Amino acid sequence: MPKEPIRVEIDAPSGTQQSIQDPPDLSVRIVNVSSRTIWMVGVLPGSDGLRYPQYRVEIEGPSGPVRLRLPEGLDYARGLRQDDFVRLEPGESFDPQEGRGFVPIQQLAWFKPGEPGRYRLRLVFDATSENPRDWLGHTPVYDAHHIEKLIEQVPHEEVWSNTLEIEFE
Repeated sequence: MPKEPIRVEIDAPSGTQQSIQDPPDLSVRIVNVSSRTIWMVGVLPGSDGLRYPQYRVEIEGPSGPVRLRLPEGLDYARGLRQDDFVRLEPGESFDPQEGRGFVPIQQLAWFKPGEPGRYRLRLVFDATSENPRDWLGHTPVYDAHHIEKLIEQVPHEEVWSNTLEIEFE
């Protein structure tokens, strides 16, 4: 049995050989591999480092680590809402970028290979902060006590995905 209660998966639905001319075809899933019900939070504005949970990407290309220039960063993040939580029964999974007001993982959405060759991508889900203030955002949170109770039920773990290798031609 895995030590983490979740598994993070990154995949290339159209295959591991893709055209450098097209946007990369990537998908993400989070799977509850524990024997208990857990709550998860998908990708929200600010999840790239401004608030928890964080979803960060590591990309290495044929010439080494790929540094992404993202659009101007947020200086605030909207308040966490009950709708931002997803209940996962054992064995269930979800795409943290789809539905419920979730947004794409910026580092994946803005990634364009700069040269042909093999790229390695990994994603980390980081929910290690147990301080609710690191999660709540900067705008009012309604029913903060209830939201804080849900935060307690999210696995406070840092979990790395598999390494996805894609050849861009």
